[in-house]
Amino acid sequence: MKSKIKLFLKFTPFWIFLTLFKFSGGLYYTLISPFGEKLFPLWVVGLLMGGSGLIQLILDVPAGNLLDRYGYKTFLKVTTVAFLAAAFCLTFPLTRATFLLSLFFSVFGWLFFGPGINAYILSHAPKENAGKFISLRDIFCSTGSLLASTTMPLALILMTRSVGYGLFVLFFIALLALFFSPKDRQSVHKEIKLETQHHYINRQFLGTTIKMIKKLNPASMILLLHNFAGSMFYAAIWFVVPLVISHQAHSGVLSIGLGMFDFAVVVLGFLFGKLADSVNKRTLIFVGLLLFAISGMLLGFNFGWLFLLFGFLSTSGDEISGISLWTWLQKLDREHANDGAVAGVINLSEDIGWTLGPALSGILYGFVGPSWTITIGALPIFITWIIYQIMIKQHPHKAVSKLSIPNKPHRPRHKM
Repeated sequence: MKSKIKLFLKFTPFWIFLTLFKFSGGLYYTLISPFGEKLFPLWVVGLLMGGSGLIQLILDVPAGNLLDRYGYKTFLKVTTVAFLAAAFCLTFPLTRATFLLSLFFSVFGWLFFGPGINAYILSHAPKENAGKFISLRDIFCSTGSLLASTTMPLALILMTRSVGYGLFVLFFIALLALFFSPKDRQSVHKEIKLETQHHYINRQFLGTTIKMIKKLNPASMILLLHNFAGSMFYAAIWFVVPLVISHQAHSGVLSIGLGMFDFAVVVLGFLFGKLADSVNKRTLIFVGLLLFAISGMLLGFNFGWLFLLFGFLSTSGDEISGISLWTWLQKLDREHANDGAVAGVINLSEDIGWTLGPALSGILYGFVGPSWTITIGALPIFITWIIYQIMIKQHPHKAVSKLSIPNKPHRPRHKM
């Protein structure tokens, strides 16, 4: 017990880095659409945000190779310096040039962060405690995101230059904390292979992986659609809600509501274990996807206190169906020879959702308004539920009734 506490305290600077980086990075991401709206048509802002995600998606593999070759902590410093540059651009008067330059630097700010923190943590974590370290990562990242969403209304009423200075200071303190964090130990690929972690995205031969995906149908295909649809929905939320907050008087409720998505995951982590022991997995997927779809569609028409309720319910449905689907996948995959590749491709669908989501939201917002933009953003979830009904009838022999909680990758409900 003492050794675990000692190990946790050893990483205190890194936990501080995670919290401050997600605080400042999350705040920056939520401000892109309100700031961009002052300079461009919203459809252009959406395309710019989606284009940034596309660049990140394309550079994902070489970024992972650089992390393995030159060190995880080194490139976490690089990614923080990139965000320092992005924040520094905002300290000048807000123009199209400063906005675009800031957005350019932010692409490289996000590029190494997700895989970098995963690999850094796993390279240090004892094999028997790797999962706990990942849980700590989620806790501190969620804390930073919650701070970002609650302070966003204040940031919107400040001068852009003041926000830029504030973000710069937060990123600078995060960088200092990183310098005091433990050094890299070894390559995560050589020493620890946690088979469902995001760090292995796109590393395997695509043809082999596609064969594995087909072999593990229908669970694998539904998971692909589930991750894609969920990310499209959350991308719409993080594009639209900051705009609504900047235009309307419900900023306090909505900013708290943005933190509700992470809060729901924390609460469900304690409740879902008991639920899983007593309810058929096939029923959980059915109910979870339907709850996710309906609550997500209703979310856009309730920007008051009901936003908190529907935000909680939608994420509850997301988490229930997601955990159930990952369990089903693990039950079908008896050989477990390509777990990393399969998980990587499934998570790749999530990245595509974060790329297309903002672009679609920017186009829809001007035509149908914020409420219908969110509702349409949730429509792919409902389509996924329909496809699930069809596929489960085609593969009834692959249904599994018993459910155990899998070591599934954490799917962020915010930008990573």
